[in-house]
Amino acid sequence: MFKKYSTFIIAFLVLIFGTIAIFGGYIWFSKKQERVRLGLARSVWPYSDYTVDELDKLYPQYANADVPTTQTPEETHAKFIAALKKGDLDEAVECCFKEGVREKVKEGLEKVEAQGELEEMVNDLDTTISKDFVGDTKATYEYIVKAGDKEYGSLIEFEKNNQGIWLIDAL
Repeated sequence: MFKKYSTFIIAFLVLIFGTIAIFGGYIWFSKKQERVRLGLARSVWPYSDYTVDELDKLYPQYANADVPTTQTPEETHAKFIAALKKGDLDEAVECCFKEGVREKVKEGLEKVEAQGELEEMVNDLDTTISKDFVGDTKATYEYIVKAGDKEYGSLIEFEKNNQGIWLIDAL
């Protein structure tokens, strides 16, 4: 009689544990496939997660961080000033400002020119800029404007593009 019940109990336990194993395996597999779909795990068995270093190589935080610099912020500033001195607003904007701000900057420069203050602006900006912060893809430089006997500090923000050129983001 004990043998009869023990066989039944063993079969019942095998069925329960087998069901748990299959259900657990399905959940594990589903979660791993979701991580593979998100690009956080390898697409081959055992679907192991990428390390932080591997994720940094696969998905860099800043797209242009590893792009070598071909034009420094100082060079961009010098080109901008040279174009303004020539009175060529189109060149000043195209050579030196990032894509998303060009039209707004050009409108602002046209207003300054219409008010007859372009030369004053050039004189204010035609100064040495000094590093405030320089990161992998963003930089901030400061310059001093003298007005009479007072000095005012201001900032120029730069952003590196995918050709390694530091373009003005904000002036």
